[in-house]
Amino acid sequence: IMIDHFHREVKGLINGEAKTMIVTKSILDAIKYKQAFDLYLKEIKSPYKAIIAFSGKKEYQGIECDETSMNSFKDDKNDIPKNFKKSEYRFLIVANKYQTGFDQPLLHTMYVDKKLRDVQAVQTLSRLNRAFKPHKKDTFVLDFYNDTKDIKAAFDNYYTSTSLGEETSPNKLNDLVDALEEFEIYNEETVEDFFAKYSNNADRSILDPIVDSCAEIFKNDLELDKQIDFKQKVKSFLRTYSYLSKLLDFNNLYWEQLWWFLKYLVAKLPIDSNDDLAVGIIEAIDMDSYRPEKQNVEPEQIVLSADEGLVAPIPVSVGGGKAENEFDSLENILNVFNQRFGDIDWTDKDKVNEILVNQIPADIKADAQTMDTINTSPDKQNAKISSDKKVDKLMQQYMRTQTEIFKKYSTDKDFKRRYQEFVFETLWQTQQDSIV
Repeated sequence: IMIDHFHREVKGLINGEAKTMIVTKSILDAIKYKQAFDLYLKEIKSPYKAIIAFSGKKEYQGIECDETSMNSFKDDKNDIPKNFKKSEYRFLIVANKYQTGFDQPLLHTMYVDKKLRDVQAVQTLSRLNRAFKPHKKDTFVLDFYNDTKDIKAAFDNYYTSTSLGEETSPNKLNDLVDALEEFEIYNEETVEDFFAKYSNNADRSILDPIVDSCAEIFKNDLELDKQIDFKQKVKSFLRTYSYLSKLLDFNNLYWEQLWWFLKYLVAKLPIDSNDDLAVGIIEAIDMDSYRPEKQNVEPEQIVLSADEGLVAPIPVSVGGGKAENEFDSLENILNVFNQRFGDIDWTDKDKVNEILVNQIPADIKADAQTMDTINTSPDKQNAKISSDKKVDKLMQQYMRTQTEIFKKYSTDKDFKRRYQEFVFETLWQTQQDSIV
């Protein structure tokens, strides 16, 4: 299952360099996996190889096994991290090793055949959370052992808002397709027409009217509760199909066509106050390019920065002179920050600086839930994810009142990334200073 899944769904990802980790229960299991992998990879004439990682030695079938003898690297040195970087090695089979601290950005998929608990679950699964821009757009875990509720419970100790779906059945897709069609926003002909034009690289001027006409029906013909229901079902279909298509071969052309059509339609639908604002803004940003997979769009949900922070320490005190110094320091940082994008010419620079330099960081500091995550997270990168999500949500509030800021943040990916870094480094430094 693992090897077939890799060759079918994983090997072409991350610019054709995606790698996997197999997490096993014991050294004995790891040895059995390594032998089975070697045999099957040779049988199917795969160009890829597996590496095993465990400590010490273990006797199996009368033979003393260790890493060096089982890996047999050409250089005779058992340097696993170095050799795993080579393109031929795509499978890393581990037994209580490399589940913490291992940093390999090309690691995309994890196959889990071991009970994971508490911090071990978080640390193990977080091996996938290493950015490789712009090619690494997502990650994937195929878990043969753990229940979703156990993994959720493990992450709940470190993340205040963990969203983990339960087991998903392909039958749910059938139900969602039927339910969506009952709204009469579109029909099969609409979907097929859009996809045919999209597949033939039609210009946006041709694609937009198809999606816009459906958005008009949504706005004019549906009551508010129906609008919310429709959007929730659309997002559910997009998530479910994206997930299951990595596991199953549907051979259902219409579902694939519908996925692309709804991916573009959902960004055209009005956002209501009852909607999921964080998801809404991310989808809207993703839709600025009609072909995100061809435009090297960065991952939507997990955005990890490999750069070191460029922001100088920010004073914590809010008293007299220090308050002035803090504002001056932050304003200087923002000025330098803006210069990197060609000296952004804001209509009302003072107002924009007040919002970007003071108001948004202050709003996040006042949010106990977000700050608790930042303060207690064992991983700086994971803390940044929480900060970035809060910035996304706050920016959504300026969609109508500060359209200039919202548009810049929504359409300029470089500006968005740098501003997220600016805010997080401000919050992180404040947190570090408070510890000292």
